[in-house]
Amino acid sequence: MSDVENIKIAVALRMSRAALGISQLELAEILGVSKITLARVETLESPLRADVYMKAINVLRELGVAVDVMTPNALMINVHQPALEKALARLRDDSKRRIDRKNKNT
Repeated sequence: MSDVENIKIAVALRMSRAALGISQLELAEILGVSKITLARVETLESPLRADVYMKAINVLRELGVAVDVMTPNALMINVHQPALEKALARLRDDSKRRIDRKNKNT
């Protein structure tokens, strides 16, 4: 893959995780790769294997995020409303926060 394709994939993974409110570890587990592998892809230290790329595109679509890296000069990411609602619930869930970031009112 070219540098442009690799940066599109890296940005797509990061943006998709952010939109879904999931961590690198959670996405890595879903894709069947290590967190280190995913981190290396997201920081352009390593390219993503084609089979993992295809799995990522399909998994993200199932989770409500459609990614298009094939459009020339653009990266298209569509986050569907149900995915946004799930992300909101996850982001509000104090049990998902680090201990130093938990809401002190609960």
